[in-house]
Amino acid sequence: MSESKQMLFAKNLICMCINSNENADYQGLIYHQYADDPIAFEGMTDFLVKAEALFDEWDFPQRGLAQRYFKKSNRSEIGYKKKKLEDKLPIEIIQEKVGVRNVQNKKGELGTFMIQVVFRQDATWQGHMIHQEANEKVDFVSALELIKFIDGALSGDRKVSG
Repeated sequence: MSESKQMLFAKNLICMCINSNENADYQGLIYHQYADDPIAFEGMTDFLVKAEALFDEWDFPQRGLAQRYFKKSNRSEIGYKKKKLEDKLPIEIIQEKVGVRNVQNKKGELGTFMIQVVFRQDATWQGHMIHQEANEKVDFVSALELIKFIDGALSGDRKVSG
């Protein structure tokens, strides 16, 4: 448990609360420390897209691969700017402006997962996850492995390895 508690206070911690399973896909809410309102997701693909958008907004963890643009206008549409070395990360600015909320007390009807993505390299995620109900911590090396663990935990199959 002490190892699990160390991870629970990360800057980019998200809490995934799974509330239903329809058409063999999970639906639920994403909570994070910088907003009171959750983000709803309708399936695991939607979860990945919305979590990736949060990480991009926070610029943390930073992408291992940069998005390529072939027109200068595309860069300005998404707010592309060069960062100076002395600039703060967007997540640090957000943290200073809105403060931090506790997401550890959130619960999903089917399951609750605390997820910390440490790296976004090789076009996927690497990090740690805690299944709250089982008090089980695992490391994952890809978003697919993360989804496999979540599915295994919710279906009662405790095998973590893919």
